[in-house]
Amino acid sequence: MKGEISYYKILGVNENASNHELRKAFCKLSIELHPDTTSLGIEEAKSKFQDVLEAYENLNNSNLRKIYDDKLKEKLRSKNKNKILSSLIIDSKNQNLVENRRPFSNGELFSLFLLFIIISISLICSIFIASFTGKELDTIPIWLVK
Repeated sequence: MKGEISYYKILGVNENASNHELRKAFCKLSIELHPDTTSLGIEEAKSKFQDVLEAYENLNNSNLRKIYDDKLKEKLRSKNKNKILSSLIIDSKNQNLVENRRPFSNGELFSLFLLFIIISISLICSIFIASFTGKELDTIPIWLVK
């Protein structure tokens, strides 16, 4: 997959084109772009002709075409994900994330649960240790008593 131009655009056919349509488009373009018959510069004509040949070879083979179509679909999905991500970034600047928040994952919920348990155990242990050492629990800060 060279560049951003798809093989379908290079050949000028739609994505549902049959092998016969691909062959027809290839023949037409090969006549137009062959370095011996075109008015383009030799290097430019050679480059375009190689692109057409590569596109035809990949789309004419059913296995290669399936792989290429899967890559195009994946590329389209990633573009859609980038659009969603950019909309989230824009929303975060506007503080409109309420509808766009995702639910906590199982790992995140477990981490919050452990944090709650550790804080609770720490408080209970501190109260327990303070009661056995004979100290009273200060409910009013010392700086307020003076």
